[in-house]
Amino acid sequence: MYEKDNVGYNTQYPRETGGGIKCKNYEICEEVLPIWWYDCKGRYVCTNCDIMFGTWCNPEHDVYKTGKGVLPIVDDVECPVCLETKRSVSQPNCEHTICIACFKRCYYGERSGAPEFPYSKEIEDMYYMDESDSESNYDQMKWKTNYPLIEIWEVENDKWHDECMYKHEHEEHLQKCPICRL
Repeated sequence: MYEKDNVGYNTQYPRETGGGIKCKNYEICEEVLPIWWYDCKGRYVCTNCDIMFGTWCNPEHDVYKTGKGVLPIVDDVECPVCLETKRSVSQPNCEHTICIACFKRCYYGERSGAPEFPYSKEIEDMYYMDESDSESNYDQMKWKTNYPLIEIWEVENDKWHDECMYKHEHEEHLQKCPICRL
């Protein structure tokens, strides 16, 4: 039943191929899973959500994580971060809620400021599909020759990504509930 009501589409699982299944945290992570995911994993939570919000352990490294996995979403709650009343998500390790936008900013880092792809959405989609399918330098050079702004964009995007990763690694306190710090 979940599969029937939660079909999702993205560049990897387009409408033409029937799409995929939305992660149960889709509103937060926007991940679309392959149709066979449940048969393999036994639930509809993407790997990223499972790692960040789920329950798992690695006794070898003395790491134990207890989270909810699927994060409940509620309407019309005042966010303690931005103070706006809107759709909110429960924190993974407690029952406090914050709005989805603040949650994404805290858990995934700042998304704004990313350099825009210098060509149309169609070319961007083709570029990413070609990049993921191809291992040859010829295909990569084809893009740089036919679309010279891509090389500049790649440098700017890599720099922006590195800055985001640095902030994310050095601001671990943001990945905790702003109220109880769990």
